[in-house]
Amino acid sequence: MTNRVWARSWLGSVGTALLAASLATSLAGCSKKKDEETKAKAELAEAKKKKPQGDRYADGKRLEATLKDWTKRWADTAELPACDPLLKDAAELELCKTAATALSTMKAAAAKPEPEAALIKNAADLAFATESASEKLRAASMEKMQAEHKTAPAGSGVGSTKPSPSALGGASKVRPSGSAFAKTGSPLSGKLGDKLRAEPAPVDPAMQVMQAYSRVNRAALRFLSQYLQFGPLPTRKVAFAELEALSKRKEAWPALGRTLREAAMAENDPDLQNKLKALAPKLSRRSPSMPAPGMPPEHPGMPAPDAVTPPPAAPEQK
Repeated sequence: MTNRVWARSWLGSVGTALLAASLATSLAGCSKKKDEETKAKAELAEAKKKKPQGDRYADGKRLEATLKDWTKRWADTAELPACDPLLKDAAELELCKTAATALSTMKAAAAKPEPEAALIKNAADLAFATESASEKLRAASMEKMQAEHKTAPAGSGVGSTKPSPSALGGASKVRPSGSAFAKTGSPLSGKLGDKLRAEPAPVDPAMQVMQAYSRVNRAALRFLSQYLQFGPLPTRKVAFAELEALSKRKEAWPALGRTLREAAMAENDPDLQNKLKALAPKLSRRSPSMPAPGMPPEHPGMPAPDAVTPPPAAPEQK
C-alpha cells in the first residue's frame, strides 16, 4: 500500500515537472516568435522609408516644386520676332517662322497645362526649332560683321581691336573725364560730359533678333532639364528619350551636351546614368563649321583635316 502511494506521488511529481517544462518551452517559443515578428515589422517599416534605387524623386514633389513658376515664365516670354534684319533666304526665314509657331504651342500647352509627356515633346520641338534658327542667325551675323569690317574706312573704328594700354594712356592725357570738366568751372563742358555719359549705345536690331532666339532656346533646354533631373524615374526616361531623338536630328549641339552632362552627374539610376554619359560627349563636339569660342568672326571654325589644302609646290629651277 505504501509503495502504491509513493508511486502515485512520484508520477504526479514527474507529470508536474513535464507540464512545467512544456509550458516553459511553449512560452519561450511564443516569445521568440513575437520577437521575430517585431523584427520583421521593423525591417518592413525601414524598407518603406528608403526610396528605391534610381527613383529618388518617386513622389513627384521635387518636380512639382521646380516647375511651379514655369507656367508664368512661359506666359511672360515675348513672341519671337521676324528674322528679316539678318536673313533673306526664304528657307532660312521659314526656320524662324517654325520657331515662332513652336513657342506659341509651348506657351499654350504650359497654360492649360498639358500632360507632362506633351510638355516635354513641345519643349523639345521648341529647342530644336530655335537652335536651327539661331545657327543661321549667328552665321548671318558673322557675315555682316565681316562685311562691315572690310568696307569700313580706315580710322572709323569699325571692327577695330581693343586699344593698347599706351593708346589708352595717351587718350587720358588729352581728354579728361566728365568730372574733370566739371571741376574746371566750365558749365558747357560739364553738361556735355553728362550728356555723353547718359546717352545709351545704339541698339542693333539684328543683335536683338539673335538674342531673342538664343534666349528662348536656353529656356527650352532649361525646362527640359527639370524633367530630366528632378522627375520620377519614368519621367526622366521619357525626357531622355526626347533628348536622344534631338541628338539624331542634330549631331553637334554643345548646349544640349551640357544639359545631359549635368543630369548624368546627379543621376543615380545606373542604366540611365550610363546612357547620359555616353550621349553627352558626342553632342559636345563642335562641327567644323561652328565658330570656336574666342575666335574672331573671320575664323568661324577649324577646318577638317581632310579639308586643308596643301601649299603649292615651289617651281623647279632650271
